[in-house]
Amino acid sequence: MNQHQTNLAIENLIREKDFKGETYTGKDLEFIRQYSGSGGKVAQGAEGKGILTEYYTPDWLARDMWKLAEHYGFPADGTVLEPACGTGNLIKPAPDYAKVTAFETNPVTARIVELIYPGVTVHTDYFESAFMQKPKLRSRMPGVSTWLPDAPFDLVIGNPPYGKHSSRYSGFFKKPKFTLVEHFFLYYGLQLLKPGGLLVFLTTAGWMRTGVAYQKAKEEVAKLARLENALHLPPVIEATNVPLDLLIFRRHEN
Repeated sequence: MNQHQTNLAIENLIREKDFKGETYTGKDLEFIRQYSGSGGKVAQGAEGKGILTEYYTPDWLARDMWKLAEHYGFPADGTVLEPACGTGNLIKPAPDYAKVTAFETNPVTARIVELIYPGVTVHTDYFESAFMQKPKLRSRMPGVSTWLPDAPFDLVIGNPPYGKHSSRYSGFFKKPKFTLVEHFFLYYGLQLLKPGGLLVFLTTAGWMRTGVAYQKAKEEVAKLARLENALHLPPVIEATNVPLDLLIFRRHEN
């Protein structure tokens, strides 16, 4: 089977097991770990928005991002937010899965995270929903309030989606206005940090290399945090030719 066919087989396995209420065996979980995003797999038959958005962080890079978080002071017992977790590559190196909160819009990959990393709290919805009023999620909470019980966090770590900010909730976030979803994730991820907390993001190279093109977004971010470090990377994600930046921000103490 090609990777797309493997993905379909895993999706069918999860649906069948969950529908029947059956326990997953070690062999099942080993098979499930082979699941990959649909990004770059059009030639294999993949369809849907996943072909544009599901590009997962390589394991080696996920480990290095965690090492950087630790280098800059993340405590081993700290709380963590992963706002777009995919199958959990950036959760895997976490020292305590019970301290991790995650968001994922794809119900299959959200379920994979629950199965492979027991203890992680996964919300199957857009990251924006963290700031929406429960239970109906039809209005914003006041200011930048959130219903997440573990907020504010010690660390926000992720590889957020790229492109135009457009989701079922994006219309509720007009001030400050972020046209690109990666900028939205950066700003609102910082909002959920403790004073002195860290944000470690893998994102497009545009943030650092476009001069004043995103000046207003940068000014809003600067109100919340300082840039500790930025590492420019060549294309490192499978099936893409997009150069990336690894950004490390620290939330202001006051």
